[in-house]
Amino acid sequence: MSSASYGLALIFLGAGCALGWYANRTIAAHGDVKSTKRKLPGYRKARHRSGVVAILLAFALFVVVFDLIRPHP
Repeated sequence: MSSASYGLALIFLGAGCALGWYANRTIAAHGDVKSTKRKLPGYRKARHRSGVVAILLAFALFVVVFDLIRPHP
């Protein structure tokens, strides 16, 4: 593997970890409301923001992967 592919793999690893973090935080905010309310500061704002960030990251990763797979003329 070339150094460019190592860099690309590292970028996708970081993006995947960030996507997992925000998705997990969103799911946790929808779980047990009574205990989660005390754990997350700004409960509704954190739930909404984490969900939006997870959706945006998933869309960005989809666009990048689709662009890498699609043949270029």
